[in-house]
Amino acid sequence: MAIENATNVVLSVTTAAGKQELAHCTSASLSVSMDLRDSTTKSSGGWQANLGGLKSWELSGEGFVEIAGVAGKADSEELFSTMIQANPVVECDFGLSGMLYRGDAIITSFSLDAGVEENATYSISLTGTGILEQNP
Repeated sequence: MAIENATNVVLSVTTAAGKQELAHCTSASLSVSMDLRDSTTKSSGGWQANLGGLKSWELSGEGFVEIAGVAGKADSEELFSTMIQANPVVECDFGLSGMLYRGDAIITSFSLDAGVEENATYSISLTGTGILEQNP
């Protein structure tokens, strides 16, 4: 078994400029969840019973801000411009070769943070719209 170095796991989005990794990304996260449907009956013996319901997924990432932009990478300015479009659906990839998750998502949150004498950073959150495919 090989433990994967998290540095190799990338979050990329397809915007007007094409498919690009997030620029200066310092962290990336994928979360998949399933809602439950209550199926408790009088014969459940006082125990709650559940069935699987809707599935959902979210991606998030953080990185350092670079005003000049990074060739071939989705920088903070481009991510913000994409978010405020009328229909901000982007295709997302998370992972690396052999362990890739892909789906369409909407950029739901974008923030810039700049403390005194600290690196300026950005954060982005994306919520999936539809199926999340594994190793498409």
